[in-house]
Amino acid sequence: MTTLMAREMAEAPEACARLLENGALKDAAREWRASDPAALVTVARGSSDHACAYVGYAAAQVAGVVWASYPPSLASLHGHTPRGAGMAALAVSQSGGSPDIVAAAEALRDGGASVVALTNTPGSPLAEAIQRTVPLDAGAERAVAATKSFVASVAAGLRLVALWTGDGALADATMRLPDALSSAMAADMTETIDVLSATDRLLVLGRGPALGTAGEVALKAMELCEVPALALSGAEVRHGPMQAVKGGFPVIDLDRDAPLEGARVLPLPPRASLHPLVDPLLDVMPLYAALEAATRARGLDPDAPSRLRKVTRTL
Repeated sequence: MTTLMAREMAEAPEACARLLENGALKDAAREWRASDPAALVTVARGSSDHACAYVGYAAAQVAGVVWASYPPSLASLHGHTPRGAGMAALAVSQSGGSPDIVAAAEALRDGGASVVALTNTPGSPLAEAIQRTVPLDAGAERAVAATKSFVASVAAGLRLVALWTGDGALADATMRLPDALSSAMAADMTETIDVLSATDRLLVLGRGPALGTAGEVALKAMELCEVPALALSGAEVRHGPMQAVKGGFPVIDLDRDAPLEGARVLPLPPRASLHPLVDPLLDVMPLYAALEAATRARGLDPDAPSRLRKVTRTL
């Protein structure tokens, strides 16, 4: 029987194809181009925060802005209103229902930032709070583990950056993304599935936008396979953590260049190159498939991890 997770991640390419033509992205890009922000602040948690890490790095590289992640609890617990004049802000939430994300987005708006919200839930509290909202339009996502909404969030963010900055190469690459995602899903991940089905630990490495991807893969390993997993920059691992990588420690190296002595580096499938800022997203699809298969092999339910719920409401 095909799991909800498997069906939903297979819908990601089509979801991206719909999203990339969304006029709301053009409107948001026009607003940011007019305001010419010096900084981009992102607000999110979980998979959405990993999408923000990916998009924030891309925006910093292409637009030359300073990127920072705004801690939602500053607004939700401490009533903080940031001095947001001259800033752009991106709030991302699949459900649009977590009170702390809504509070942080409102605080940034009230502080003068030009806020854009990405959410997959029309009519959600986040969508109602933020006038400039881009619906992800990925369709209902019932599996607890977010897949197509993560891919759609990154795709939307990259498209927004391309339109905002007028970067033609990035814009072209985003339009070719749906077909590339479909091809990436067909990769043979047998060895990776075998390791993920049995391991009790995992290290995921990535630099630049791939650090956001690494965080997402590590999160999925923890919530699906119940494996302690750590995501690190491929540079940061050299500042101490590599000392613990020995005895065949399994490593997923999204940069494909980690010289980690004592690690078992899991093979990644080759992928066509669309653009350096788009390519890391293509690694997500085969790894989602591997994690879904490994979860079933462990006798666990990838659709409903026992201690998690689809909508997480934090304060």
